Amino acid sequence: MDLFPPALRADVDRRLKKSHDRSWWWKLRFYLGHPQYRTLVWYRLVEANPGLLRRFCEDIHRRSALRSGLEILTPRLGGGVIMPHWGRIVLNAEEIGENLYVFHNVTIGHEYRTGRPRIGKNVFLGTGAIVLGAISIGDNVIIGAGSLVNTDIPSNSLAAGNPAKIIRAIEPDEIQRMIGY
Repeated sequence: MDLFPPALRADVDRRLKKSHDRSWWWKLRFYLGHPQYRTLVWYRLVEANPGLLRRFCEDIHRRSALRSGLEILTPRLGGGVIMPHWGRIVLNAEEIGENLYVFHNVTIGHEYRTGRPRIGKNVFLGTGAIVLGAISIGDNVIIGAGSLVNTDIPSNSLAAGNPAKIIRAIEPDEIQRMIGY
């Protein structure tokens, strides 16, 4: 068993990639100093551990989630999650791909009649975005701040508004150029 699950390594390495001259332990200590990232670490440890150790990690994860405002109910969450600001975040999707960049007050939620959304890789969710229902968000998508997404969004798109509409197509690497990660 690896002490650090691969998804946790991807989270820490992506968030602190600009600190390349620092040791991995220094990066982990820095990471654990932020309540939302601490909750994410416990979520990753729940995923990676069986039996009694899993129950211990689940208990600490639950307590940490109450303190931090980060609620993760997603069974498959890819590595490389970045949360640059403090605030309530609910991640309740069927699955979320790698490299999620999510701001504060975002809700990815279950719509009880239809189900939960599926979110692709390299997705950027602006402040206050709401994604509801059994919809699909493609890869390399930017969702603008304050948007309500309740329909499918194809890959390589920028969507915004209430309800969200596709504003324009984007280049596959535009998110990385925009945010620097």
